[in-house]
Amino acid sequence: MLTVLVCLPQKNLRAATKVGIFISKGSFDDGKKPAKKERSFKNQNVVKVFPDVIKKTIHVVAKSANEKEIDFLVFDINGNMVLDYKMKAGERRAISNLKKGSYMYHVFSDDEYLTTGKIEFR
Repeated sequence: MLTVLVCLPQKNLRAATKVGIFISKGSFDDGKKPAKKERSFKNQNVVKVFPDVIKKTIHVVAKSANEKEIDFLVFDINGNMVLDYKMKAGERRAISNLKKGSYMYHVFSDDEYLTTGKIEFR
């Protein structure tokens, strides 16, 4: 059975399917406030991360509004980097080779933090 849960800021979207992929984007409940609201709102449109439940993969698309190359980094629960993609505007990648578990992704451009999120494979 595959279950997909997508959590976006100010919206809660849930979908149950036959693949165990969970995506959470935006801030986490760690007690910290975002640096600036306008900055975090602007940077949430840098990448689009969504599941493909049929192929059991996660798609990552670099938004075309971002003119610079971005670094899309994925870390496991222990903090070890498992994936590192350099992506140009409009480029698309598929993630399917990760083991079951929770992962964090971070997006940077020229050493500037842009956004973060959580991916969970079940």
